[in-house]
Amino acid sequence: MLRNFFVVGMAIVVTAATAYSAQVSLKNGDHLTGAIISMDGKKLVLKTSYADEVSIDWGEVSQFSSDKNTLVITKADKEVVTGTVSSQDSNILVATAQGVQTVPRTDVAAMRSPADQVAYEKSLHPGILEGWAGGGNFGFALARGNSETTNVGLGFNAARKTTKDNWMINATQLYSTDDKLSTTTANSFLGAIRYDRNISKRWFVYGVFSGQYDELQQLNYRFLPGAGIGFHAIATDRTTLDLLGGFGYTRESYYNGTINNLATATLGDEFVYKITKTTTFTQNLYYLPSLNNPDPTAKVSNYRVNFTAGIATKLNSWLTANANFLDQYVSQPVRGNKKNNVILTTGLGFTLGAKPK
Repeated sequence: MLRNFFVVGMAIVVTAATAYSAQVSLKNGDHLTGAIISMDGKKLVLKTSYADEVSIDWGEVSQFSSDKNTLVITKADKEVVTGTVSSQDSNILVATAQGVQTVPRTDVAAMRSPADQVAYEKSLHPGILEGWAGGGNFGFALARGNSETTNVGLGFNAARKTTKDNWMINATQLYSTDDKLSTTTANSFLGAIRYDRNISKRWFVYGVFSGQYDELQQLNYRFLPGAGIGFHAIATDRTTLDLLGGFGYTRESYYNGTINNLATATLGDEFVYKITKTTTFTQNLYYLPSLNNPDPTAKVSNYRVNFTAGIATKLNSWLTANANFLDQYVSQPVRGNKKNNVILTTGLGFTLGAKPK
């Protein structure tokens, strides 16, 4: 019996030693033992028995080996090599089934465990219903007594982003009434679907379809299909800035019977800044000049400007507090309407789906 316990104990020790068999030496002389999980060109992730996962700057690693753990090496030219790995001077030695391959360290784009590699490759080609992330927000205000008003604000956004393309869906609805005066003080909807396709690391092309109505602007509907090209001006973990330019077609109908068919240009920017780990600021600005003027007698050209800004703070893993500002400017409004329309909403939001990549 004692012998059996000894054998089992030795098996556990051997298994643990195998699971954490990678050796990593740092330039400062420190040595770490664990299992190499991944390397993305910036960070080496090591799973240890004493500190779970440890993230190490790739540039601080002097030597390493994974003589018991098979890794999948992705080269800069996208070639994939699988085997146990060790470093030798400025090279990486990969012991494959066909023999040892020498890969210059500068040519290693990524290292992953076989399971992580399968998950990564699947993420590159998700099904159309996979990989979506997003959420919604809700704001509500009710007053009774000296005033009788009802205000409802609804919003929804979803995105499906891969290394090659990006789908985006968003919609905003605002409804407000003054029951004492029996009037509707706001009733508007704005929504869009857009598809981006990367053509290089910085450049992408896009197609978009947006729709809108606004009772207070006497707008029955406004449809805008369009397409164009975009540029990733800033793309970091904390800040992104995209610049867009393109052309589209606008058809709009007003309560007085006016119908406009317009050729429209688009110039815009989309900015996202993570203030903290839990708070994010977003800003979008679009300038939409008409290339053909529906009213040749007008003293000003026909164009629209849409500006949005918002801030969202995560309260927990699924709940957020939101504040959003929208300014819509129309240079040639329907007679009796103002050119500028400003909306400010606050409320709570929720998040659903996978974490955006």
